[in-house]
Amino acid sequence: MYDTSTLGLTAEMASFNAEAAASSSVKLTSLIRQSDLVGDLLKMDYAECEVLVHDHLRQKVGGLPLGCFLFATRLVPGSTPDPTEEDASLLLLRITGQSRLPNASETDLNRFLAGQRVATLDEVWDAEGKTDQFTLHQLRYAGVRCRVLGTFRIREIKPSEWRLVFGADVSNFYSGRGMKVFKPVGAALDQVVNFSKSAGDDAHPLHGRRVAIGRVRYASSEREQNTMGENVQVDVDPTDLVARRTALFGMSRTGKSNTTKVIAASVFRLRELDPTIGRVGQLIFDVNGEYANENTQDGQGANPSCLKNVSGCTKNAMAGDVVTYGLWPHPNDPDRKIVKINFFGERVTSWTTREVVETALSTLYVGKTLIDAELADYGDKYIKSFQTTSLEPPKDWSMGNQTRYQRLVLAYRAALYAANFSPPKLLNPSLQGLFGKPLRDAMENSATSDGNNLALYQETANVLGKDNATWDETVRAMDGLRRFMSDKTSGFQQFNTTYMRGHDGKSWADPALVNILEIFSYPNGVRAMVPVGHSHSADIKGDFSQGVVADLLAGRLVIFDQSLGDPDQNRQASERIMWAIFNRQKQAFIVPEKNAEGKIQPPRDVLVYAEEAHNLLPANSAADVSNIWSRVAKEGSKYRIGLVYATQEPSSIQSNIMKNTDNWFVAHLNNADETKELKKYYDFDDFVQSILQVPDAGFLRMRTLSNPYIVPVQVQRFEIKT
Repeated sequence: MYDTSTLGLTAEMASFNAEAAASSSVKLTSLIRQSDLVGDLLKMDYAECEVLVHDHLRQKVGGLPLGCFLFATRLVPGSTPDPTEEDASLLLLRITGQSRLPNASETDLNRFLAGQRVATLDEVWDAEGKTDQFTLHQLRYAGVRCRVLGTFRIREIKPSEWRLVFGADVSNFYSGRGMKVFKPVGAALDQVVNFSKSAGDDAHPLHGRRVAIGRVRYASSEREQNTMGENVQVDVDPTDLVARRTALFGMSRTGKSNTTKVIAASVFRLRELDPTIGRVGQLIFDVNGEYANENTQDGQGANPSCLKNVSGCTKNAMAGDVVTYGLWPHPNDPDRKIVKINFFGERVTSWTTREVVETALSTLYVGKTLIDAELADYGDKYIKSFQTTSLEPPKDWSMGNQTRYQRLVLAYRAALYAANFSPPKLLNPSLQGLFGKPLRDAMENSATSDGNNLALYQETANVLGKDNATWDETVRAMDGLRRFMSDKTSGFQQFNTTYMRGHDGKSWADPALVNILEIFSYPNGVRAMVPVGHSHSADIKGDFSQGVVADLLAGRLVIFDQSLGDPDQNRQASERIMWAIFNRQKQAFIVPEKNAEGKIQPPRDVLVYAEEAHNLLPANSAADVSNIWSRVAKEGSKYRIGLVYATQEPSSIQSNIMKNTDNWFVAHLNNADETKELKKYYDFDDFVQSILQVPDAGFLRMRTLSNPYIVPVQVQRFEIKT
């Protein structure tokens, strides 16, 4: 015997589910209106289709510009279809061009004949009485070629819960069944341009909190007062950029910097939603100084719309949440952190422990890389010898190698002093035990016949015999030592021969020391290092890159002003900072922190902006994929490092970085070679004509992680709102 109560409950649930499905299906049909009809689908395949439109319908909907979205469907506006039926869907199309109709030859001839009839008149050929109405009606049909972007339908996500979903393809089509085509405007267009894909398991906790970035814009020649429902706000999800790669392409003055400000501010304002997890550390390498410094682009008034002022109008933002770094002080930025390092390093407390030496000399190594970059273009052999010599301590840290390394560091520091780098007050040259008596005796008793050289060698022997000396004495002694070793009549050869017999054939003068001392060969040697002096300060402790990392981990917006820096030095500094970030984030991933409940915490979010990326990132032709930018592109998501790179030259960016890019903002590019590179990604091929032709500032084609297709958008002007 059947349980009738169970059957009744099942029937009731089925009825409830059917009602829920029917009410949800209205969400689909509400996206189309009879007044927005533009024509009929003629033919299609899985990727493209052709639409028949009439001039009357085209005019009624306000035109069909290139890139315009369309819907193709068998649904009737206002109906309540069963969402489980195959036809209960909307195909999303994008106009990509014109298509010739089967009767094109006939209409071309009629148009030609009509034009001939009025060629010598002041009237146009479609004026009243010039062409018969039947012919005019035929001539007003046209074909429009469209790309098929995908399918909207209502799907049951869980029992009795139906949701509008989008699939980026077409599961089926019938050649013998027609479809009506509509232009989405107003609320329907809003649904299209702001449709967001479902979040994945790795989505940011604040995913889905979209903010305005601009409005829909199809064409440069759009009507000034758009009354046809196309003036729809476009939103972006700031969390799409977090731990992802973002490309920002466009010529100068096309709105790249303004777009950067808009998206950086939107990420900064995530802290308004949550004061803890919304604090994303951001770093902008400001090549032109337009984010760190107020300028005429930012407007006038008491609070100009400069990005560095964003904390003043953001809830949950604290004083100091925006930090600026620069090579020089700025009169309008008294809190700026000056980017300098101590090229001498700190005093080594114990030369017997390699780790202690490396820590004390960490900034000395950094300074050497900056000097090497400055000297890279010199062709002089003696300068090249200095430039290519590494100051890293040897792996074999035996006592003899410790002494050799101390001599190397002493010689390098003397070269710095000779180039007018001021040493720290408590750092004095220590020579104790570095230069043995046999060497000094050889100097004292030199066989040289040059009286001046003999005096120099004897003076040098005297200085090298001291436990401590002044920097001036040390510079003089290093020059004397160089001359003594290179002078074939000085007696050094005899001394070294004897030395080698007692040291397994190893020369007293190792190659690194000889190369460093070569900088004293000519006065221009040490002078070549002088331009780097502005990056040195004897009073600075530590490397500024670690300070940047600390600010980022505290969730601050860091603007690194590189406007006054040399391009090579800027590249060196940015790479050093990026390695510091990468190593810190990697360490936090390998040895994660735990919260109060004992749950493992991921690394903190860091987002880096590389302005003028073609000057910072490796060239597309570069074969080395182990550089820091490639590492960040490939491994950044795992370590919660996001990258936004902006450039006028997409073709200059290493292909493996482009291939790992999730978000795209593309403005005007004036070169077909650049758009050729873009055509490799998604469906940017649809926008090549517009990208090449339209130079309007802020007119971008946008595709982000949560957007399933490209949206043409006019990005709003960045403003500080109080």
